[in-house]
Amino acid sequence: MRARFLGKLVMAVVLSVGLAACSTGRTADTRRGVTDAAYSPLRDVNLIRPEIPLILRNLQYPYATATLADCAAVTREIAALDAVLGPESYQPGPNRNIWDRSGDFVEEQAIEAAQDTAQDLIPFRSWVRRISGASSAERAALRAVANGQQRRTFLRGYGASLGCPSIIPPPPPAQPPRNRN
Repeated sequence: MRARFLGKLVMAVVLSVGLAACSTGRTADTRRGVTDAAYSPLRDVNLIRPEIPLILRNLQYPYATATLADCAAVTREIAALDAVLGPESYQPGPNRNIWDRSGDFVEEQAIEAAQDTAQDLIPFRSWVRRISGASSAERAALRAVANGQQRRTFLRGYGASLGCPSIIPPPPPAQPPRNRN
């Protein structure tokens, strides 16, 4: 049992070092992912709780229009939600070549292996999470993010109904068909 644990720990360290060595410029994301994996046991026993930003904690009802007097108010609130939630799923990301994407894949796999190893450290993890309250805290954080996304989507539609210019971002450009030759 102890040898198995040490083997997993050594594997996580080796993967972390290898991950840092083959980083493709996303070192901060890699470091954040490995650190997040290392904190997994602490989150499981509810010593570290997911942080819910203030704007999402104060969001009572996603369809409220009392504070939306004009297009500027709608735009301000969308910008505040964008700052907390990040870009929407349909907004285009950076163009990356095949080497960058393969490096991203290796980083993701190494981070996932580190997460799996860290999660295996606590026996009966699901019960520990339920008893410690970590499971309900994570659900509350996910619910807050979902409410924020719902509010942002509502604001885009409400702004469009007010006639606000460029409230709905244009769709991503169509990908040209690939030449098979």
